Amino acid sequence: MDLTPKLHLEIGNYIKYLDDILNKCDKGIEYCKICPNEFVCSELEKDDFGLHGTTVSDVLTAIQYALNKIPGYLNPEKRKELKDRIKSYINEAPLPERGIWEDSLLDILIDDKLANPTYKPKPKIGEVRTLLTYNSKISFSACLRCEFLEDATSLQDSTAILPKNISSHSIKLVNQFIQSKHINKTTLPTTTQIKYRFEEDMTKMVSSCNIQNTGLPAALCYYAMIMKQPIPGTIAVTGGLGEDGGAIPSESLDNKIEVVLRELHFIDKIIVAKGSSVNIFVPNYVSIIEVGNFKQAVDIVLNRNTVDQREDV
Repeated sequence: MDLTPKLHLEIGNYIKYLDDILNKCDKGIEYCKICPNEFVCSELEKDDFGLHGTTVSDVLTAIQYALNKIPGYLNPEKRKELKDRIKSYINEAPLPERGIWEDSLLDILIDDKLANPTYKPKPKIGEVRTLLTYNSKISFSACLRCEFLEDATSLQDSTAILPKNISSHSIKLVNQFIQSKHINKTTLPTTTQIKYRFEEDMTKMVSSCNIQNTGLPAALCYYAMIMKQPIPGTIAVTGGLGEDGGAIPSESLDNKIEVVLRELHFIDKIIVAKGSSVNIFVPNYVSIIEVGNFKQAVDIVLNRNTVDQREDV
């Protein structure tokens, strides 16, 4: 089952949404029968894009929203492609609007904000970007956050929380790791004081994903929270954790990597379990780094040393 363009927009696949809406418009626009001075794209009516209408102005408004939501800079090739295609639709907008759209879409967003290499997520304590797959078909990225809460009811209803078996297992392994290293922490929180959450409004999507693939990122963000060490925003992590702390390969890994390459141009490292199968081409500006266990993941994410990097993809 495929997702509608509107759902791609809701789960953060903004480039996918932009490509879909532009592809639809490429099939042709025509004069509006109600407003003869304005063009419309009737193809957009065949799918749910979440639009208020199908005029060129409606399309450009949706494009502006999606561009604003992209969490980091885009590479020059994609920016040029988007700019050329969007410009062709600006030329079909009502004449009084064209200058406004050129300023807001082309100059401010594409040529400035999304062209700036410093525009990327900042390192955060207790938060890591992970990769999920909806109904074993559609992959997307989401930020997983670990928090210490005295009152667990303070989490909003729209927050997707990890199942207890995963969160408890990750917390247990990290606590054992900390104690084995004799790290000076007099008191470690109990599992009831620790809550994981995804971004708001992700509950429906996350509930249809294989959450077992979040064991490794769950352990990493808990460890980072305890140790008060930020996780770089340019890293994505996917994989499960076995009973002994060993990393377990993630399902649908090729699809997850494709999401990073399409949507997240600021990501330069993807952490996966050792022995993972990668069958797609990965450009050299993105490193696929394999880790065998939680300790190796901590070392690479917190930049303590290097581990095996795939050279065969």
